[in-house]
Amino acid sequence: MSASSRVRNPSCCICKFGWQGGATETIDVRRQPNRAEAIRYSDTFVAKIRTMAEKYDDKEIVQRLNGEGLTSSTGKPFTLSIVRWIRFKHLIPGPSLSTGTLTVSQVRERYGVSPWVVHYWIERGVVSAVHGKPNAPYAIAIDNTVDRRLRKWVANSGHLHPSSPTQTV
Repeated sequence: MSASSRVRNPSCCICKFGWQGGATETIDVRRQPNRAEAIRYSDTFVAKIRTMAEKYDDKEIVQRLNGEGLTSSTGKPFTLSIVRWIRFKHLIPGPSLSTGTLTVSQVRERYGVSPWVVHYWIERGVVSAVHGKPNAPYAIAIDNTVDRRLRKWVANSGHLHPSSPTQTV
């Protein structure tokens, strides 16, 4: 018996057998995917994570996936690091802030100050900020009155040197 094969596409081989009696046989054989392809998450699953990330933080996503009895691509229960990797790999953002609120980075950029100044304002109650969960970003609400007060504060401060405050409201 002689066998020959040629690759038609990366996931399939064609094996041709020639028997002593002159008969030939052709068999398509699917090759096992390489490790990276074998553990890659499907587009459907990534879409599920994307939808869940709109409402839940990573810890809640882990609890929900494990609660549904789902396992990771390696067959293990989901962990925080697995969900974070999926979100990083597929550029999935976390839950969005409430409408009309800003993050520390956005406030810092708006007034041209350091993040420490923004945290100082939060700690002293100068701005209204909600910290929903540990390690979640602050949701900072700034109305027109607070905006004017902060701009005046930065302009009149001897310690703060605004890099380039923007006039966005």
